[in-house]
Amino acid sequence: MRPETEQTIRQAWADLLDVERLDGGDRVLHHNPAAETVSFVRILGQGVLSGPSWALERASHLRDDELALLPVLMRLASDHGARPLGAAELSYTDLRVEHADLPTTQDEDAVATLEEACSPADVDEVGLGGMPHRWVILDRSRSAGTGSGAGSEPEVSANEDGDTAEAPPVPLAGSGYVVWADKLAHMGVLTSPQARGRGYGVLAAAVGTNAALDAGLIPQWRARWGNEASTRLAQVLGYEPVGSQTTVYIEG
Repeated sequence: MRPETEQTIRQAWADLLDVERLDGGDRVLHHNPAAETVSFVRILGQGVLSGPSWALERASHLRDDELALLPVLMRLASDHGARPLGAAELSYTDLRVEHADLPTTQDEDAVATLEEACSPADVDEVGLGGMPHRWVILDRSRSAGTGSGAGSEPEVSANEDGDTAEAPPVPLAGSGYVVWADKLAHMGVLTSPQARGRGYGVLAAAVGTNAALDAGLIPQWRARWGNEASTRLAQVLGYEPVGSQTTVYIEG
């Protein structure tokens, strides 16, 4: 990544974490006595620990690579009702992704149809329906509910007057983003179970990534630890891992 991209990422996270600046130096401690979480974020080699004073004091002897582990934060806050929010790798890119030109739509019905085809867990994790900027790749050779394969004739239905019309195309995959700190495009990608393993997730993510770059934003990819499919997808798209985010809830 370009140096100016790295600087933008640092400044965005400084804004998000409410710290003065991130310059690649020693660990930053952000004291928040009213915090409902204990959070450790590592960006381009620099860590930021946020939480109440007791959490900052307890972590003083721990290394950054230890604080990035969810079980470590859970133990650190075990007597304060610790509950896991999650741990993830953060990756970024400032390069456009070349991809095949496939029909896309931003229609809300297509997004809803795609989410209906996916598991509730996947829908909740991605949050595509709640993203203000999103694109869905359509398969115009298939129609919703037919079960027909690519290359078959689209289904034709009749309306009340007896006229025939093609059924709507099937949503294959979608991507979108939410703007963070006016600088980052936090990406999300959702692929229909029937379309997985065929490259449509990569294509959808490429569309969203390029749209974010065209909007003057730095695309951000967050992959949960252990989610190998998400990590591989980020690598294929050219995202570079430069940090992590680990957070646990605590009792107020």
